[in-house]
Amino acid sequence: MSLSPTVDPMAAQMAQLLGESDLDELREVVKRWIAEAPTQGTRRMYENFGARMIELKHALAEAPVQPTREELESALTMMLRLAAQQPGGAGAGR
Repeated sequence: MSLSPTVDPMAAQMAQLLGESDLDELREVVKRWIAEAPTQGTRRMYENFGARMIELKHALAEAPVQPTREELESALTMMLRLAAQQPGGAGAGR
């Protein structure tokens, strides 16, 4: 399966994580991202994105119909792009 050029590679990995992990495992992964972030700006982006991932995991658990992997990848790509555009996001550097 090849990824569309518009799908962020991290989003593809996160779609797999959402589908295969339980909520506690997802929280641990997000904590690790935050702890290992190379800059303060990246840390804030991971905090923002991680919180959204956890919210999405909750929503998916309650949804009567699950999205496809491709739909998740597209949604997560957009979430990553939005998180990076937030004040203090990854583009801020510090």
